[in-house]
Amino acid sequence: MDSNILYERLIEENLDKGFQVKLVVNDFREVTYLQLRKYFLSYEGEWIPSREGISIPASIENIHSLLYGLLDICAKAEGEEVIKFFHEQIIVTG
Repeated sequence: MDSNILYERLIEENLDKGFQVKLVVNDFREVTYLQLRKYFLSYEGEWIPSREGISIPASIENIHSLLYGLLDICAKAEGEEVIKFFHEQIIVTG
């Protein structure tokens, strides 16, 4: 792991297309950043970060906003699945 990387987590991997998406927390010029970035597999077999992605300061406010947004997305998706399930049950048994 690179010395300025404080945290790294693989989010998605597509070896057929030769890319990964990683969540990375790193220090750059004395600022800690949170990144969601696409990495490509080089000819040398190393994962190289691309320009595709986002990088924001890793402030507690930004992390909370991202977390609450992700939780909201999950809650809405679960709610839609529950509604879909009950709708299918009514149609099948009704």
